[in-house]
Amino acid sequence: MPEGEPPYGMMLALSPIVGGVLGALWGGLGVLLSLKFAALGAAWSSALIYILLGWGLHLDGLSDIADGWGSGRSGSALKEVIKDSSCGPYGAMALIVALGLWTSLLFAFPSWRWITIGIIVGASGRWAMCCASFFGHYPWKNGMGLPFVEGFSVRELAYSFVCFAIFFLIGPWLWILSFLSTSIVSALLTIWAHEKIGGVSGDVLGTIEVLAELFALATIALFTS
Repeated sequence: MPEGEPPYGMMLALSPIVGGVLGALWGGLGVLLSLKFAALGAAWSSALIYILLGWGLHLDGLSDIADGWGSGRSGSALKEVIKDSSCGPYGAMALIVALGLWTSLLFAFPSWRWITIGIIVGASGRWAMCCASFFGHYPWKNGMGLPFVEGFSVRELAYSFVCFAIFFLIGPWLWILSFLSTSIVSALLTIWAHEKIGGVSGDVLGTIEVLAELFALATIALFTS
């Protein structure tokens, strides 16, 4: 363990690079699997690989927020539902729909494009989290997401954009589409989170990352197919 507090804000600022690397991994393995198996099966295998690499943490946030949204509660009652670690019916449905859309959208692209798409979409999903951390405030006194949100300043936002922008040359048009779609998703969900729970929690960040990837995939499919 480090002697002092790690630079949580800067760790999050570097996350677009992490997302790009993860995208290259699941995209590359997906391409290899598609050479032997049907493309749809390879897409689902890519999703499993991504989950095992760490995406499951973000999916957990999505399920918690979905349960909170489906409960119809507000204020402190809503916070309790979101903090509950068990997965309710709305959370389960959110996971099914999210994974179904993710794999279906990926399947819409030729498998040889999965690496490029994976890199850009993975990086843009983390960029969306960085935007939410910068514009948001943590709603509770403590929690895993507190140092990431409260320690994210203009400097970290600038670093995160640079970390995201380095992937521009991989696919300029794909990058622009991902940048626009994920920034919009981040802004809308940040506003919703402030209205409903008073700020951006770790679960909100996970939800933003997953939905940002879905919207990026959908936007790329819409304008490049």
